Amino acid sequence: MDVDVLERLFRLIRLLRSRRSYGANLLAEEVGCSRRTLFRDIALLETAGVPIRYGRIDHTCSLDRSFFMTAVSLSIEEVLALMLATRKALPIMVASDHPALVSAAMKIESTLPVQMQELGRSLIELTDVREWPASDHESVDAICTTLRLALHDRRKVILRYDSYYEGKVIEAVLHPHRLMFAQRGWYLIAFSEQEGKTLTFKLERITGLELSQEHYTPDDEFSLDEYFGNAWQMIRGERSYHVRLRFSRKVAGNVEEVLWHKTQSTHRLSDGCLIFEADVDGADEISWWVLGYGDQVEVLEPPELREVVAERIERMAAMYRVGPHHGPQPTAPPASSPS
Repeated sequence: MDVDVLERLFRLIRLLRSRRSYGANLLAEEVGCSRRTLFRDIALLETAGVPIRYGRIDHTCSLDRSFFMTAVSLSIEEVLALMLATRKALPIMVASDHPALVSAAMKIESTLPVQMQELGRSLIELTDVREWPASDHESVDAICTTLRLALHDRRKVILRYDSYYEGKVIEAVLHPHRLMFAQRGWYLIAFSEQEGKTLTFKLERITGLELSQEHYTPDDEFSLDEYFGNAWQMIRGERSYHVRLRFSRKVAGNVEEVLWHKTQSTHRLSDGCLIFEADVDGADEISWWVLGYGDQVEVLEPPELREVVAERIERMAAMYRVGPHHGPQPTAPPASSPS
């Protein structure tokens, strides 16, 4: 949802809270939108659970007072954090639960003193969160709802899935373990009856999902930390490696200031370069991160990772030496990826 739309919705709530009712024309003028946009906003708020009513007889808009919760005491730092999350971060980070979160934030903010609301709005205008690439979350709303029901009722799901790794659509009966938002998208972690093991499925690649009437017994000992182990991000390899990298002085600070992996350690050399070390399950996934730093990083160990990176650099160099390919090119599935 656009940040400007969010601000208009919050302004609409504030105006209706300040008096019993508003004529539609006056309310549209106060909010700063057309009458048509006003009614679209009202419909949007009603979908999110905000009880705005339009009187067909007196042509006024009003807000059910039961919508508001008991006043809460928040510091200005807490107010700013709430507004930052609602106006800036949530529209980017959150997917299918967004309407409910907006409604909850509106209820909390509406209980605050007017002076604190105004101060928070003036300060939040000077803060921004830049949007980053993400999957189309709205496309998986129905899938999320079905999977939450399956998790709650402990029911199996019958899945059709466009597997990039296998290069075809697969079918499976799954016992869902967890829904997880990571790496800019939603994922399902589930036990596959066909494979006899737990796999990762990206929700955007699900082409068909049916809730089974059969129940399954959940694995109470299942742990995401144990499942992913020391994977660099989400792809756990079969072998563990001690990774040691040397970053140039130019990017050392950029690498050093971020916690990239739970096992990492870093130390600076006398020339300003950085030694980065971590214990990682699998060499394939981390290789893409290493390649992202180009000639500013060298793999010192393990030799397996050094070889993977070197081979990819050679293929890239060969591709750029021969000139651009304009025709369709066959693509092979990656060496390792989420199912």
